[in-house]
Amino acid sequence: MSQLPMSANLKNNQGDQQSRNERHTFVLVHGGWCGGWLWRYVAPALRERGHVVTTPTLTGLGERRHLENRTATLSTHIEDIVDHIEMEGFQGVTLVSQSYGGMVATGTLARIPDRIRSMIYLDAFVPEDGKSLVDYLAPELRAQFIIYKDEDRPIPPLPLSYLGITDPALVDFMTPRLVNQPWRTLFEPVKVLPRPAHVRMSYVRCTANTVGDDFDRIMERVTRDPDVRTATIDTTHLCMLTTPEATVKTILDLDEINE
Repeated sequence: MSQLPMSANLKNNQGDQQSRNERHTFVLVHGGWCGGWLWRYVAPALRERGHVVTTPTLTGLGERRHLENRTATLSTHIEDIVDHIEMEGFQGVTLVSQSYGGMVATGTLARIPDRIRSMIYLDAFVPEDGKSLVDYLAPELRAQFIIYKDEDRPIPPLPLSYLGITDPALVDFMTPRLVNQPWRTLFEPVKVLPRPAHVRMSYVRCTANTVGDDFDRIMERVTRDPDVRTATIDTTHLCMLTTPEATVKTILDLDEINE
């Protein structure tokens, strides 16, 4: 596994120097069962280049697992990010989301479009209006989640091996940090508004994530819009942990910082 040290000491080049002169604001939205810790290698690398970077943890997850773990909804998580951006006074935000985080980011854009300049989805769900995350899952996985919904219980994390995570060090790091996901967050439909003209959208497909066709179908759908930028990273679903250097470079390239 390729990891960055906490100092994120990547080689600087002319593009990096330009990025220091163009101070951007990144809000990184983690996926399901995780927390802000998911970005522990990517966030320092972006800050090293002079950018403002925050990694809020959604209600009921991560270090906030003691709050509403059984009752939080997708609306709760959207409110988390909306309030975070507003309380920090951020404008011109690049909202980077991963997996389930794409549901939250999409709902956030509908709430505060004037504060967002760019949306980058990393192997993430990009929902259509009135759709929930489970609407995009394979029938077998959806059926498993419905069991927890019917029993009104949070949904346990998927096995890391299912996500292609087998490196022992990464397994040891992630396992104690994963938290059961409030089921309502995966079943609540999201409100989607047309993307404003000023908001750039990009989609990144992690090509070594071969579980199901969900993300291939999403990429095919979103790229029907000729204004959507795309990229691929040859790694698993959790690119920010397995290939952080490539993830950082891809984020910067798509945000047009290194151009």
